[in-house]
Amino acid sequence: MREVVDKNLNRLMHESGFNIARNLKLLRRDKNVTQKEVAQHLNIDVTTLSHYETGIRMPDIDTLIALARYYDTDINRIISSDY
Repeated sequence: MREVVDKNLNRLMHESGFNIARNLKLLRRDKNVTQKEVAQHLNIDVTTLSHYETGIRMPDIDTLIALARYYDTDINRIISSDY
């Protein structure tokens, strides 16, 4: 089930033109933290976070939730094209 949700979420993000990479970078800069600090908090590799911020990879739903909590925002702000 989770794989289906992740696959559909990734398809939706690409088809709708959401700019998750840009939003994640802006949220991190707004919080004035480094990629290393965010990666350590989320227990992920800094390269993985870098790939999220450059659009090479897309975070799965669990990671989106963790990022939203870390940045004290909701997922809509992360996936929105209006941020």
